Amino acid sequence: MNRNYLNVRFKAKTTLQAGHMERRTFIKKLALGSALLAGILSLLGILRAIVPKLTRDKMTYKLGHAADFPMNTFTLAEKASVFIYRDHVGLRAVSALCTHLGCTLEQSDDGFLCPCHGSSFDGDGRAQSGPAPQSLAWFQVSLAPDGQLVVDKTKRVSSADIFRIT
Repeated sequence: MNRNYLNVRFKAKTTLQAGHMERRTFIKKLALGSALLAGILSLLGILRAIVPKLTRDKMTYKLGHAADFPMNTFTLAEKASVFIYRDHVGLRAVSALCTHLGCTLEQSDDGFLCPCHGSSFDGDGRAQSGPAPQSLAWFQVSLAPDGQLVVDKTKRVSSADIFRIT
């Protein structure tokens, strides 16, 4: 091998300018930073699984008029995260968030299903299967002065409580 090549290579390694780092040092720091970032993101994911986000900032929602909700069906009101059930007697509101991790539920033939982890609830919101630890909450429905329905998520009621339409 050419002797000049070895001398130039040796000088380059020994005479690094201030502020420059060797390639190996850079790669080690990059690997350490990547591992640290992956660890932090994993920890955040674990914490999210342990402490579900089941609360919202706003707790009272205007949802429109009773005529906006079809008869004998559960209708998802996305902004309030509730299903509104309307029948010939009145209206009821049940939470649309799974009690396991707060995923938005989907309507099924006999109740509700969680698309994330497979929990199922019957039409009255009782947990039937899956990892959901408790039944769904039912909330008070009332009428605002302007004629719109209001769901108050700070006031829980039983599944039998119905807001009667007059």
